[in-house]
Amino acid sequence: MMNVLIRRALCAAIASLAAAAAHAAYPEQPVRIVVAFAPGSGTDNVARYYATRLSEELKQPFVVENKPGANGSIAATQVARTQPDGYTLFLGSNSTLSAAPFLFKKLPYEPLKDFTAVARLSDIPSMLVVGADSPIRDFDQFIGKARAEPGRVTWANANTAHLAAGMALTKQAQLDMISVPYKSSPQALTDVIGGQVTAMVVDTSAGTAFVQQGKVRALAVTTARPVAAMPGVPSMSERFPGIDVYSWLGIVGPAGMPDEVVSVVNQAILKINASEDTVRFLRENAGAGPPPSSSPAEFTQFMHAQLEVWRKLLRDANVEPM
Repeated sequence: MMNVLIRRALCAAIASLAAAAAHAAYPEQPVRIVVAFAPGSGTDNVARYYATRLSEELKQPFVVENKPGANGSIAATQVARTQPDGYTLFLGSNSTLSAAPFLFKKLPYEPLKDFTAVARLSDIPSMLVVGADSPIRDFDQFIGKARAEPGRVTWANANTAHLAAGMALTKQAQLDMISVPYKSSPQALTDVIGGQVTAMVVDTSAGTAFVQQGKVRALAVTTARPVAAMPGVPSMSERFPGIDVYSWLGIVGPAGMPDEVVSVVNQAILKINASEDTVRFLRENAGAGPPPSSSPAEFTQFMHAQLEVWRKLLRDANVEPM
């Protein structure tokens, strides 16, 4: 009997050592990063930057795989149902992991239960913009026009963050404006530039290039404080306290990823986030500030908190789940 117990203990120890060795060698093959947005989008550009840097840090290819559609649920569901070995990761965002449960009555995944938090990448603000030819020169003039012409000022939005930020402004400033939904930010920005709509609330990852090219004028950002990447542009909360809406991006994997694998990716991303190249890339290409540093546990807590944030934002925006 004693020999049987010893053999079992030895087998368990050997299996444990083998598993640990396998995890320690991670990654031994290419890693997929699934993105719920189309190629060329602001989010896709961020994903490709991190994929390149992770490939350099971990000496294996990290490959971006775009799976847009169904407001991100196609990509999220695929990753949630994948083997949790660390070779399929997901570029999670507020759209898929914070807002989605309050937008859809039947969501094929649960943001907290079905994913492992790995590392935060970036927080991306939104901003209110008008076309370069618009007579509206600043935020105060925009508010003045909206109050002088109730029900006539139009504002475009192309995703959940845009809508939530615009509705927060509408509520806090007690404005009567017309929300015009679009399928994509480029399409909406084109109409803003052409004067078909008065203004747009757009995330800085999509709108920064248009500001830099002089095609649109940034009037205000939607975060609690001004954004360093947008010098001279005030925060909406300076005039209307309480407005603080931003998008976030982070890497997650399927539920049940080994801690050792999570740690490898997290530590690599923390190193990438600490580099001046990353700070500059996010500022110039996404209009974002320095990336946050967080452990997997801190990222998990952040995801919990963001669910409540977006529940309230969408409730206040009178958005009903479909």
